[in-house]
Amino acid sequence: MTSSIPYDPYDDMDNNPFAEPEEHMTVPETIVNGLEEAAEEKPADTEDNASEDASNDDGNKVVDAATEQEESSYSSIAHEIPIDELLPERKNNKYSLFVQVTGIERAGSLTNKKENPTVKFDCTSNLPTFRKPKHKKLKKTYSEFNKLFKYLNAAIPETFVPALPSPFTSYGINNEEDAVKTAANFQSWLNRITSDPLIIRSDELAIFIESDLNTYTPLKKVSAVSGLKRKTLKQLSPPYDETLPLAEFRPLVKSIYHIAQEIKVKLLKMSTVRRQLSQDVNQFGQAFQPLSLDSSDLYHKFGRVITAIGDIESIVANLDMATLYDPLESIERDSYIIKEALTNRHFVMRELLQAQQTSRQRQENARKLRAKRDINPLKVDESIRQLKESVKNEHELTIKLKRITANMLIEREKWLVYLQEVLAQAIKEFVLRKIEYDRKKLSLLERIRLAVRTADGKGGLSRLGRSSLPTVSSISSSQSYSGDSWTGDKTRTPHLTGGIVTTEFDNAVFSQNNSQSQDPLQEHMGSSPSSRQYTTSEPAGLSARQAASILGDGTF
Repeated sequence: MTSSIPYDPYDDMDNNPFAEPEEHMTVPETIVNGLEEAAEEKPADTEDNASEDASNDDGNKVVDAATEQEESSYSSIAHEIPIDELLPERKNNKYSLFVQVTGIERAGSLTNKKENPTVKFDCTSNLPTFRKPKHKKLKKTYSEFNKLFKYLNAAIPETFVPALPSPFTSYGINNEEDAVKTAANFQSWLNRITSDPLIIRSDELAIFIESDLNTYTPLKKVSAVSGLKRKTLKQLSPPYDETLPLAEFRPLVKSIYHIAQEIKVKLLKMSTVRRQLSQDVNQFGQAFQPLSLDSSDLYHKFGRVITAIGDIESIVANLDMATLYDPLESIERDSYIIKEALTNRHFVMRELLQAQQTSRQRQENARKLRAKRDINPLKVDESIRQLKESVKNEHELTIKLKRITANMLIEREKWLVYLQEVLAQAIKEFVLRKIEYDRKKLSLLERIRLAVRTADGKGGLSRLGRSSLPTVSSISSSQSYSGDSWTGDKTRTPHLTGGIVTTEFDNAVFSQNNSQSQDPLQEHMGSSPSSRQYTTSEPAGLSARQAASILGDGTF
């Protein structure tokens, strides 16, 4: 019941709705007074039995009416409490916590480098639970973040605690992009944590940030339904949920969870096949090396270009995992956490139904005890105590369920927006990287276009008797700083152009060339961006007629 108490621990105690509990958590006075009076009275003569029975019947009617009125008042308690009182943290959102990740460190053994990196970050906050407002150069290991996540997920059932990101990415731990992406993932996770007013007011968050490296352990132990009991309860049908958005949200999240798993499996198979394809393409390119007489002939250049394309296929297979597989894995973890949080809400609903049934049963026992002639005072005290406990438990569970429902409705909208943003960003990055490396493959293939055309004196098979086709000296690459001549749009991917005109595979492909004069196209393009000569006469785009003309011509 730690997180179900709807009051602000940082404000005055007047904000506590349990400060005067007698108003809502009292047992019907008719039952209590009747039991106490019946315990003090002694049974009269046998002559007055008929009159006593009649008075008992009248008293029972009064007790039943009072009890029914009290039960209706208990059922309307949660509906009368406004959302501001159920969630005072969101109403008085005057506290903030800002965390800036500055880097990732990997030290120790290979397993520790991969599974347990150290996150460096700075922190600024105005929460009263912190000893000072600013903390700089903090370091926390991944295992400490995992302990904090497990505690928050169990201690705050009202909210959807974001799933902890993976300690590594598909780029590989020795890659610089892995450090950048991992730091960005932790920054995104911390931003989601600090934007939740229920999470930032947890004392454990302050203890986590202010503890030394490798010393954090949650001070409080939270008991949650787990193990065999949880599996058994999940087999039961969920109770009736009158909140339709949350009732429909759990099947939606569960379907997202399973769809993400299926896409991950297919993407992993596709990446495995692409890696095997890259090896076969490399062997295919290396098979042309024995056919070459020197490093300047067609077979040598063609073999080295095909080998480079095989390397590109291997890189694309890795990028598919890094740009699409990793975000899907994050969505899968998030959806699982949300699904289990909604299941915990069902457990609270089931506990509330049991508490209501217990209250009705004990009220019925009080009625029967009131109707008896001889009443033991000890039994009266025990009955009153049990009835008060059941009523109090029912009231607390009702408040807890309403608080969980109100906050989950808010978190539901936030998570759906977050899901759309993550998917859109992942698909955008996936498509842009595919376009980038497809253009690099095209650029590499065009490097040997002149060698193919000069294979014979008439210009090779690409002319096919067409005199209008440009001569060898006037051919330029379709991938240039002005844009892609195939699309005719110079602004489609402007940030990728520099890496396409001169790719990282140029040195491996053309390292054994004797001179630039042996490769006219290489002379036109230059060996590096700094030595390349730009021409103002190069067209910035293509019209529809020019594009049709290029598509009609042969590539080689």
